[in-house]
Amino acid sequence: MERKASGLRKSMKLSDVFMYNSLTISFFSMMWFLLYAFQPVAFPEGSVLVGTLLMLAVSIPFFYSYYILSREMPLAGGDYVFQSRLINPGVGFVTTFTGWVLWQFFFLAWFGYYIVDVVLIPAIYYLNGSTYLIDVISSPYSVFGLTVILFVLAFVIVVKGLDLYVKAQKALFALMVLGGISGLLITFSHIRYAVTIGFPTSYRSLWETIGTWSLGWGALGYGMWSVMNNEEIMEVRSRKYFIAMSAAALLNVMFVIALWEGLKASLGYAYISRISKDWYSGNMSGIYSYIEGPYYTAMMIFLRPNPILFLLLSMGAIASMFQVIIAIMIGASRIVLSQALDGILPSSLSVVSDRTRSPVPAAVFGLALSLIWLYLIVFVPAIGPYFVSVVFATQITWIFTMLAGVILGVKRRSRVIIGASLTGLLLNSFIAYLYIAYPQLGFTSGISAEVVAGVTGAAALYYVLRDMWAKKKRGFYFEEAIRMMEETEVIRG
Repeated sequence: MERKASGLRKSMKLSDVFMYNSLTISFFSMMWFLLYAFQPVAFPEGSVLVGTLLMLAVSIPFFYSYYILSREMPLAGGDYVFQSRLINPGVGFVTTFTGWVLWQFFFLAWFGYYIVDVVLIPAIYYLNGSTYLIDVISSPYSVFGLTVILFVLAFVIVVKGLDLYVKAQKALFALMVLGGISGLLITFSHIRYAVTIGFPTSYRSLWETIGTWSLGWGALGYGMWSVMNNEEIMEVRSRKYFIAMSAAALLNVMFVIALWEGLKASLGYAYISRISKDWYSGNMSGIYSYIEGPYYTAMMIFLRPNPILFLLLSMGAIASMFQVIIAIMIGASRIVLSQALDGILPSSLSVVSDRTRSPVPAAVFGLALSLIWLYLIVFVPAIGPYFVSVVFATQITWIFTMLAGVILGVKRRSRVIIGASLTGLLLNSFIAYLYIAYPQLGFTSGISAEVVAGVTGAAALYYVLRDMWAKKKRGFYFEEAIRMMEETEVIRG
């Protein structure tokens, strides 16, 4: 049995992969903001600097496992392909459809609030302190309208094809880097305290230092996101692909550590700790009473930044966040496409435009899903606490992909592959444990646990019913069909 050709084409060089993964991790990731916000609360005796460096070190085997899996199975859909071929198509469908499709679009639906919170409110406060404008821009209807505009713009880029995105990506990457440099200049030009490279004065715990991984990994782990586009990447089997992923992670870690040390040197760790604890306890005042967290864009206002630098910082943040919207739409559409090509999702979602080489129906499906989530988030605010489910769901996906890597290593009798994949498996299992063990991280909420279980269960039920339908119509289950497809797929031995 032969799998239908995807219709995708090679569009990304390895330099494009580096920028793509760097932007998807993002200097302005929500998880990096949470790293600064939660460290004094959840891990007060830990070190952001040491913890982030250690996290980078253990991420290298994780990225190497992804490179090996991509080299062996260079097909669109990444995680889904790896899991469905090496573990089971049902496992692959459930973990990736929930973790990389349903929950990722839920995450996207927050981006209007996120841009308002992180960029627009601090900018308005900095320029004129107008509470009226802040109230207008942060109203549900303003957030809804802003997010719809961003979604439509991103959707247009996605359906126009990866060739267009690759061109736009260069400008987005330049803006992110320029914004990041501006942020560093703002902080390091206002140093009032000694630059304490290393531990805070309260440091006593290596355990809590490692615990900070639970905050930063939600950003750094996305350095593998390009695997969703494996079929569209030139030299996907080259070792340089692994270097491109690792370099994207290194760039982000260098920025995060430099900015953290700059903030401590300009504002003082005591100040950062105080506002973080005030935020967690709900005792915020001033600008922090208008936003959802003590973001570093808001912290910098008290340094009276140069207006041009602050403008560049804001532009870089918006460009970076906008790119994440595009990247998730692109990546999720490739997963949907791959699952439709295997017959698990309706075949109508497997169509790729002959002109743009973009899976337009899959992209439309993603846009519709994100708009539904957006409506619920904006106009049914009680859904807000579910966000922590998104973070936990990503760990489930990564855990099963690393398990697929271990299985591949056993098949290839390669200790290197087994070791790299096992390291990634333990890393993500440990972070999943932290979300359960630390109530400050929010997952111990009954609602969040129920939502993760409910969504996962619904996806599993769909797969079982679809599998039974396939058996009745074609005479064999998906697992048998995919085993036959493997004989015709390009899999390097």
